[in-house]
Amino acid sequence: MNDSKDLAPLVLGDEDESGEGWRRDAKRGTGREVRARLTRDPNGTRQKLLDAGFAEIRRAGIEAASIANIIDLAGVTKGALYHHFRSKSQLANAVIEECLPAYVDDIWLDPLAFEEDVLPALMAQVDRLGTDDTPEILAHGCPLARLASSADDMDDATRKRIDGVYRYWRRGLAGHISRSQFAKYVRTDVQASAVAEFIMATLHGYLSRPPVLRGAEVHAAFAGEYARYLSGLRP
Repeated sequence: MNDSKDLAPLVLGDEDESGEGWRRDAKRGTGREVRARLTRDPNGTRQKLLDAGFAEIRRAGIEAASIANIIDLAGVTKGALYHHFRSKSQLANAVIEECLPAYVDDIWLDPLAFEEDVLPALMAQVDRLGTDDTPEILAHGCPLARLASSADDMDDATRKRIDGVYRYWRRGLAGHISRSQFAKYVRTDVQASAVAEFIMATLHGYLSRPPVLRGAEVHAAFAGEYARYLSGLRP
């Protein structure tokens, strides 16, 4: 990623979250007792907090996200949360920088990774949205679009982080489209980044509708027009 500074994970240290113990420094043979950190899988605890934070922020947005709900979902103590993240804002930043790019990879980019012709794979992603095989993470719409919908209420730094995720998605998708252009499956007179931007906007528009308003008839209409657009990209 060229914009790694926008998406670099937050690392706040690996201090012991279970208290400190003692051990004898046998290596030096001095008999001097030194402090040793006794850990309870701090990396695992941090990931639980990220997952819980992601779920809560998807549900309520950053401002309304509840620390109590995050703690309950993660199954940890408040002390453990504040050991890894000094504030709700810092946890939200980590969710944006780590969880959202991972979501983009898992749902939208990885399925295209080994396809010379990405158009059928792109169509399959939309077809899947109308079946019982829809990824659970999309049950309430695209989490990135949901978060971005409240961008007007965010500070500049948070908006830039979210924009960094969009740029990451656009670069990745444009790269896959360019590969198909090189293999002559996609027209070369279109700009890959513009196609990627249009596809992302189209998916966000559809997934921004509540699930109850995305019935079979609506999905069929959307999928048909999406397929028409993709067909128009053929040489």
